[in-house]
Amino acid sequence: MSQDLKIMVVEDDASFASFLEMTLEEANYQVFIFYDPEEALLKLPDINPNLVITDLRMPKLDGITFIEKAKKLLPDIPFIVITAFGSIPSAVSAMKAGALDYLTKPLSSPDELIEKVRRYIKEKSPAPTEDIPPLDVIFADMEELYEKLVEVAKTDATICLYGETGTGKSLIAKVIHKLSGREGPFVEINCAALPENLVEAELFGYEKGAFTGAVKAKPGKFELARGGTLFLDEISEMSLTVQAKFLKVLQDRTFERLGGIKPLKTDARFITATNSNLKELVRQGRFREDLYYRINIFSFYLPPLRERQRGLKRIVEYLIEKLSKKHGKPIRALSKSSWERLKNYPFRGNIRELENLLERAVVLSKGDFIEVDLPRAEEEAFSSSLSSQEELRIKELEKKAIIKALEVAKGNKSQAAKLLGISLKTLYNKLKELNISY
Repeated sequence: MSQDLKIMVVEDDASFASFLEMTLEEANYQVFIFYDPEEALLKLPDINPNLVITDLRMPKLDGITFIEKAKKLLPDIPFIVITAFGSIPSAVSAMKAGALDYLTKPLSSPDELIEKVRRYIKEKSPAPTEDIPPLDVIFADMEELYEKLVEVAKTDATICLYGETGTGKSLIAKVIHKLSGREGPFVEINCAALPENLVEAELFGYEKGAFTGAVKAKPGKFELARGGTLFLDEISEMSLTVQAKFLKVLQDRTFERLGGIKPLKTDARFITATNSNLKELVRQGRFREDLYYRINIFSFYLPPLRERQRGLKRIVEYLIEKLSKKHGKPIRALSKSSWERLKNYPFRGNIRELENLLERAVVLSKGDFIEVDLPRAEEEAFSSSLSSQEELRIKELEKKAIIKALEVAKGNKSQAAKLLGISLKTLYNKLKELNISY
């Protein structure tokens, strides 16, 4: 069976997912494991698998909804669903949603899995990989950051990227890799997306027999990234045990596979990223101080979208063009009213949220302009947030004015009330309300 055939497995049970991975790799398939169905949906177009195997009962997104959403992205993709023994009606519902067949847990044998995979897997041409957006889009209103990255990218120095979720840390890491001129691959691992006990196996790899189910040796990310770049996203989620082992790799560039005795070397360039305050985690004892200094040789902050007003127009134009082509829609301009609303929107999900909003607007657009429908709950929350901030600011000004009046009146409350132009009763109420002791 060709190693070019790709299978995506979406299964939140880590041990069962590991069993599926081992069995499928033993049959010479290329396997992509996802424990989070929402993350799997995001990666689906890029991976463009020949077959998807998904559990039916998962947190965040059930298997049937996952199939329905995935079919909208890749209509011809074949699905096999996994269900617990005794839940056959659920499997029937999944088949109505587009699945071809089902397997029940526990599997009677690995042969049962391979037999069905061979029956339904489809040969297909791989989808073209999405190009990185133009640099003027990626660094819109971040031109100074780009200039710094150009210089640092040419070195082998470790880099740490800070920023909120959705600010494009993974994309910036890919840009750094391209600017570096390194000939090896760009390899990525999300430390938050993997169970703690699997992060180490993914990074270091393992030898055959290293643990139950390890039926063949598997190289880890350190090996796969040789000559290239290893991007460790959400490094703050790495356990202290793995942090200590990663620190050793940073120090001497050597490591061993799990169950192995032979030292291996890596010349990969390391880029890490987090949306957490690592200094605070160090203070709390949740992140090693020595590792903190090792990964912060160069650190860069990626500002949230709400702080990139000058670049918003360029980003929106690029996304509209990209999404219009994706959905076969004519490229339309954003309406003036929608543009004004976007400029004042908080974008808590940053560029990722902006793209989701624009995709919905592009798909539903019919007239001469694209109309963006912002979530009402978000708008109200934003408005409420602004009102609360303004109220706090006013109370602070009131407090300062009262304290100043009392200082001028040398503590005489009657005189202070006259200076403020309010009654003595009102002053006493304000002193209580604002917790002023004088």
